[in-house]
Amino acid sequence: MKKTRIIFLLILVFGLFSISIIHASIYTSAKHHAIVKPENDSIVVQIGFVGDIMAHMAQLNAQKLEDGTYDFNNNYVWMTSYFQKNDLMIGNIETTFAGEKQGYSTYPIFNTPDALVDALKNSGFDILSTANNHMYDQGSLGLFRTIQVLKSKNILYTGSREKVEDSRYVIQTVKGIKIGILAYTYETTGNDSIGVTINGLRIKKEDVPFINSFNPSNIEETVLEWKAEIKKIKQKGAQIVVMILHWGNEYQTSPCHYQLALADSLNKMGVDIIFGSHPHVVQPIDFIVDNTNNHVTYVSYSSGNFISNQRYETLENYNTEDGLYTEIQLLKTPNSPVQIFKINPVPLWVNRYSSGEKFKYEVIPLPQIMKNQTVDSTFTPQQISRMGQSYLRTNSTITKNYNSIFDLYIKN
Repeated sequence: MKKTRIIFLLILVFGLFSISIIHASIYTSAKHHAIVKPENDSIVVQIGFVGDIMAHMAQLNAQKLEDGTYDFNNNYVWMTSYFQKNDLMIGNIETTFAGEKQGYSTYPIFNTPDALVDALKNSGFDILSTANNHMYDQGSLGLFRTIQVLKSKNILYTGSREKVEDSRYVIQTVKGIKIGILAYTYETTGNDSIGVTINGLRIKKEDVPFINSFNPSNIEETVLEWKAEIKKIKQKGAQIVVMILHWGNEYQTSPCHYQLALADSLNKMGVDIIFGSHPHVVQPIDFIVDNTNNHVTYVSYSSGNFISNQRYETLENYNTEDGLYTEIQLLKTPNSPVQIFKINPVPLWVNRYSSGEKFKYEVIPLPQIMKNQTVDSTFTPQQISRMGQSYLRTNSTITKNYNSIFDLYIKN
C-alpha cells in the first residue's frame, strides 16, 4: 500500500506542477477588470452544476432491487454533502420518464424509472434541464410525463414546457436575488430538413412549441430567439442569467466553432453563466469579456458525464469517466449589482466496481479523496491510480484557456 500512496502523491504533485506552469504563462486580457469585495451586509448565493445524468442498462441492472423496484441513492453518497450546501443545484437529466408500462430502456432510446428523480432530489438537486438530444426518445408521452414526474417531486425544470403560455425559462429567487435559468438543446435538423428533428427523431409539429431547441446550422436565427428570451428574463427582474446548453461534438475535448460563436453572442447579450453538456467528456472553462462594457461571462463548454456507464471498458475512452462539478458564488453588496464572486471547479470520476453479481456506481469528488489520508483503506490501488489519472486529465483540460481573469475568480 505504501507503493500505491507514493504513486498517488506523485500524480497529485505532477498535476499541481502542471497547473503552476499554466499560471506562469497567463496573459492579461482583462487587466483593468476588478471584482467587488464582500462587505458586512453582503449576500452570497452559491449555485452548483453537473453535466449529463445518464442511465445505461448496466446502471439499471445495478440499481434494481430484489422486489423489482429501483434505488439510485447510493450513486451520490459522496456528492450529497457538496450539493446540499448549494442554494441552487442544477444538472442535465439525459433521459425520459415515460413510465413502467412503456418499458424501461436505455441507449439509444432512453426510459428510466422514476426512482432516479427521487435519488436526485434526495442528494440535493433543485433544478434539472430537460433540454437534450434524448428528450424526445419516447415521443410525446416521454416529453410531457417527464415534466409531470419532476413537478410531482418538487424539482424545477427548464428546457421543455407543458403549455404554450408557460415560460421557456425559470426564475428562482434566492436570498432576495433573482436568478433566471434557460436551457436549450441542439437540433439535428440541418439546412434542408423539413420540420424539426432531435437526435434524428422527427418532432411532431404540434410538439415543437414545447421544446427549447436550436439549429446549429442557423446561428443568426438562434441568436435572435435567445435575445428575445433573455430580454423577457431580465424584464422579469432577473439579476443573474444562467444558460444551460446541450451542444458541441461528442467525445471532443475542445469546443467546436458554433459553441465558441454562441458563447460570444451570449456574452454580448449579458448572460452571466453558461453551463454546457452533451460531449460526454470535459471541455475547457473560460471567462469571456465584452470589450464594450466589461461584462464577464463564465462558460463551462462541457461538464462531461456526471454519471453513466461510458468508460474505458465500454468505449475505450478514459475521458468519458471524467466529470466536472462547478460551484459558483454570487455576491451582492449594498452598493453594487449582483456579480460572480468565486468559482470552484471540482473534478469528478465515476467509480464502477463489482459487488457480488452486480456493479456499483459512485460519483467521486477527486479533491476530497486526494486529501483523505485513509484513501488506501477505501479504494483499491487500481482505483486510486485511475482517480489520479482522471484528476490530471480534467485539470489539464479545464485550464487550457487560463488567463488573468481566472486568478480573480477561481477559488484557491
